[in-house]
Amino acid sequence: MALYRSSSPNKKKKTSKSITWNDSDAPDAKGKFKELSPPALASWMIKTRKGNLSKIISSLNQQYVFNRGKNPSYARKMKTVMNIVRKRLGKNKKDAK
Repeated sequence: MALYRSSSPNKKKKTSKSITWNDSDAPDAKGKFKELSPPALASWMIKTRKGNLSKIISSLNQQYVFNRGKNPSYARKMKTVMNIVRKRLGKNKKDAK
């Protein structure tokens, strides 16, 4: 009796609800997401994305989603940066839609 195995047992199949990576038109971070402190990263993102809250939150959320399983401390850092950005731009979670 033959056992059937997929070529990569740890890879998950893509579904209609799977997320995909999207590159941004914003300047390349070149390691800034990992190197900078949350307040410094928030300042850099506000400057490079011209204060566009939607672009900033999208970038941070993408980092959060793709890293929450394998690097939870990095994902928490992204959430912290999101909160700092919202506060600096005068938006809180209730206002952001």
